[in-house]
Amino acid sequence: MSAFIAMGLLVLLVFIIYLLDRVNTLEKETRRFSQSLKPPQDLTPPGPFGALSAKKLWDAMTGRVPEGLEPSAVDEMRALYEMVLHKHVDAIFQEGVKDGQRGMLGEPKNTKVITTARGPVESWLPSAQVNTLYKCGLDSAQLPPDQLAAVRAALDEAGLTLYSKAMVNLAQPLSASLMPLPAAEVPVLVAPVAP
Repeated sequence: MSAFIAMGLLVLLVFIIYLLDRVNTLEKETRRFSQSLKPPQDLTPPGPFGALSAKKLWDAMTGRVPEGLEPSAVDEMRALYEMVLHKHVDAIFQEGVKDGQRGMLGEPKNTKVITTARGPVESWLPSAQVNTLYKCGLDSAQLPPDQLAAVRAALDEAGLTLYSKAMVNLAQPLSASLMPLPAAEVPVLVAPVAP
């Protein structure tokens, strides 16, 4: 009886060693197979401007349409780009305002991720206008009200430059929405009284 038990334990031990060897072999094969696979493609859908983002998007909006894209398609995108441009301009100006309120001087970036209803868009603007917008925001928080006329003029000029380059209609000067005049300074138009 002891011999049968010893033999059974020996068979069981050999069987367990065999199973461990098979598991190790399968694990090595799985690891090798998984390393040979290419990483999965990014499954996120392209943004509202397709493959255009950052500087490529700016270039397309300013008339340098990339190969393979019809100018009529860019014209259709322009209505949505107007909102992206406005949000980007506003974000840079507000960044300057916040830094001005804290007494800090930051370095504005040309690129910002703008959230739209159709997904995020990486937007890019030229350095000259980005620096002007940021400085206007900074000055609006730090200068006294009687010195803000020059800041408003610089803000309006930067806005006009950006919007005209992007061939987007600027409904009103940027200072009207970003730096509105206090109620006491708003000119009152008086209609002539008819006799």
